[in-house]
Amino acid sequence: MGKRALAALDWILGALGVAFGLGSLTYPFGRDQGLYYYVAREWVLHGSVPYKDVLDHKTPGIYLLYGLAVRLFGETMWGIRLLDVVCLVAVGLVAASLSASPGEKVKPGVRGATILATSVLYWGYLDFWNTAQSELWYSLFAVASVASVVHIAKESRAALVAGVLAGCALLMKPPAMWIVLVAMVWLVRRAKGLRSAIRPLAIFAAGGAIVPAMVLGYFGLKGALPAMVDIVVGANGYYVKHEGGAPPFQGIYGYHHCYTPLVPAVLAYLAWGVWRGNRERHVLAAAIATGAYLAVAMQGKYYLLHWTVCIPAFAVIIGNAARTMQEAWEKRGRALAFAPSFVVSLFALYYGAMYTAGGPRMWWTSTQHAWRWSTGQETREEFTWHFAEPPIGFFFWTSERVGNWLRDHTTADELVTVRGFQPEIYAVARRHHGGRFFWTTFLVNPARAYKRAEWLKEDLDALKAHPPKYIVALTHIKEGPDSVGYFEPLGYRTVEVMWEFTIMERTAP
Repeated sequence: MGKRALAALDWILGALGVAFGLGSLTYPFGRDQGLYYYVAREWVLHGSVPYKDVLDHKTPGIYLLYGLAVRLFGETMWGIRLLDVVCLVAVGLVAASLSASPGEKVKPGVRGATILATSVLYWGYLDFWNTAQSELWYSLFAVASVASVVHIAKESRAALVAGVLAGCALLMKPPAMWIVLVAMVWLVRRAKGLRSAIRPLAIFAAGGAIVPAMVLGYFGLKGALPAMVDIVVGANGYYVKHEGGAPPFQGIYGYHHCYTPLVPAVLAYLAWGVWRGNRERHVLAAAIATGAYLAVAMQGKYYLLHWTVCIPAFAVIIGNAARTMQEAWEKRGRALAFAPSFVVSLFALYYGAMYTAGGPRMWWTSTQHAWRWSTGQETREEFTWHFAEPPIGFFFWTSERVGNWLRDHTTADELVTVRGFQPEIYAVARRHHGGRFFWTTFLVNPARAYKRAEWLKEDLDALKAHPPKYIVALTHIKEGPDSVGYFEPLGYRTVEVMWEFTIMERTAP
């Protein structure tokens, strides 16, 4: 097979990987995406500094990412999804690079196969709720840090680049530390001992401090550093201590059952590779995978979205598998050297499209809805009804109806307040709240009762100082800052009830 045809193979498989995720551009926000978007939008468009002016408890990286999407694409829900597409391609390229030894070229077809397999592992199994999160990004930066140590020829430059990427990973989410540790260990191995690794490790640490120092400096200049520390350390500490996730065994079993047979096959190949294959690259893949598993365990939640950190690790293993299969094929003198890449890709594509976390055909159903709505074959209401999480009472269909109603009944400079954990309504309405507490989980959830009395007072003071024209209360809540009864003494009356939401209008001056 000619060199041009082999080179084209990467483009063909990579394009398939991108195409596989294009339906996600129609996905609306879930609660988490609405949360990150609101904080980022208020930051980049209205100058409201996270932690000090708007409250959420994540580290700053995710707001920077969503802020970039707002700057590039405006107030859209698809901007962050497009960045996800870019991220998936980057993951595939970085993972494929680790199938080659230092100074060696990646075999034709491996990049494309890895991009496609990564795309299937992500969009094939994760729906609108579990994508556009921070896990894929911090894992990308951390694995790219490892790849820099392996492939950049000059040691000091490798250490610096790897350190900067590690700093980006940690800024996105601290559990990245476990994969970052792999980069540090490989830096020591490259230097052939701890003593000779002191200088590159120091450069790595300096590089790792650059981005976090810039971000912390910004928050310091904005007077937001005390609030940042209070929330990221104090409130998160309380939250981690008092709110549990899925039991470890249930979470671990559930994830691997969800990804059967793909992930078991990937892990079986890894075990074989460490035992019989090129040990250097397979041991590295095993180290990255171990770091990813430890990152999940560190968070102690075991939710499906938290496991996304494993996808780049699995992509590294799949890149190794594609290389191994092609080498074995070529040794037998076969003309179609690209065939194993197609085998790996089609295997991943079939199972990713047909047997997924949301039940059989989750990806296929989502893609069909995206196509039908985009081509006018179904209404917006029919389309949005598909995006729901019934066990926790989330239905984007009602969120969009409320958001549209608010936008139609207010001007851009009028405030609205949405109670509960429904920030996606602000995104639909293109309106904002006048205080820090645009959501109320930290005001009502017992597991997040950090500074409860102080923050309840702050919330009430903000409502009085910057009264919204409309408040969206929760219909089924009978008391507290989410309820209808809480706002009636403040001069609000019910004007519309939309299932779980009650819209109240301010009548008092």
